[in-house]
Amino acid sequence: MTSSKPMPMRPVVELPAEPRLRVVNGPHVIEVAPAAGGRITRFTTHDEAGAHDWLVPITASSWPCDAWPKGGSYPLVPFSNRVRNAQFPAPGGERVMLTTFPGMAHALHGFGQYAAWRVARHDADCIELRYTHREGEHGWPWTFEAIQTIEATAEGARLSMRVINRSPRPMPAGFGFHPYFAALEAELDAATLWRHEAEIALGPSDEHPPRRHVKESSGYTRYLSGWDGRATLVYADGRTLTLEADGALRHVVVHCPAGGGYLCVEPVSHVSDGFNLDAHGFGGTGVVVIAPGSEVGASLAMRPPLTAQAAR
Repeated sequence: MTSSKPMPMRPVVELPAEPRLRVVNGPHVIEVAPAAGGRITRFTTHDEAGAHDWLVPITASSWPCDAWPKGGSYPLVPFSNRVRNAQFPAPGGERVMLTTFPGMAHALHGFGQYAAWRVARHDADCIELRYTHREGEHGWPWTFEAIQTIEATAEGARLSMRVINRSPRPMPAGFGFHPYFAALEAELDAATLWRHEAEIALGPSDEHPPRRHVKESSGYTRYLSGWDGRATLVYADGRTLTLEADGALRHVVVHCPAGGGYLCVEPVSHVSDGFNLDAHGFGGTGVVVIAPGSEVGASLAMRPPLTAQAAR
């Protein structure tokens, strides 16, 4: 389950974004690229004024798995954000050493977004994708299955994920969603702001979390916990998009890159480097341990304004 030697680098492979599958409900259209990390490449609502993109659309037909386009939304599984130095102690105390891509010191964003997902079901308004991770693959010592359900609903979009431990021993886990919004700002309420260094969380801060997060040229990353699961995004044309997360998604990452090209509001189950922080006794990391055969899950709804839904 562990190794005293550094793990080899992960190979960089090309992810094809074609074919793209569509799900539709009234004015809402979602495009999905199962073979390119099981990600959404576009979420659009059509009304009398035309098409409105809530996410930054992805138009590329393929990309290297370690240099993905900053758009759409992709799944984070079996962990969110970074694992410091790509290693952490397992629940039994053994050292887990994860592979990383060349030039990448920390493990980043799990394994799901770098892999092809199998299409288990595709209806007019719903698609179910599955990803199976084999024991030991990329240094992760457990077998697990992740199931994504992407729905175009009458109200907009609903993303659901289940993570199932298929191994015979307890598995630490985290998960979430990483959308890139074409919004100017987001408002949300959270209880705790975590300190971080180079996007590795260090511990809870005494600073009160801001409620308003504005896209700005200098850029920032904020790790927040005690989130109530709701956020409102505001776009340049004055429209708003409401987010509602349930289940284990009580952490959220708000990220704006230098230059302000997009705004990420990422509903996740745990804080950056949560496995190591939890092992060092920090509370509130959000890390869970799944028993063999058990699962954890949650959903995220994205709801455009009613005027946009009613049009067309």
